[in-house]
Amino acid sequence: MNLTIPDEILQAAQLSAADIKRELAMLFLQKKALNVEQATQLADMHPVKFEQLLVQRQIPAPLKFKKLSKLQERDCIVGDPEDLVHFDWAKEWNN
Repeated sequence: MNLTIPDEILQAAQLSAADIKRELAMLFLQKKALNVEQATQLADMHPVKFEQLLVQRQIPAPLKFKKLSKLQERDCIVGDPEDLVHFDWAKEWNN
């Protein structure tokens, strides 16, 4: 589904397309129309960053993100961190 918002409305609201996605994600989460994973995906944000945004807006954060918010983001992983889950470490451990 595509949603078209006239440029005049975006300029009047002083919001970018990314801002609108984040606002919709938070609204849908508050209304329980989306779960946190879906809202994070709609916001197109890292889960920790999304949770920090929820905390800033005083929107109750889901329990599963409480510990994640204390982690520092690091730039040590190049690529998709999810790929590490499926990496065969057996060869590395035998050395």
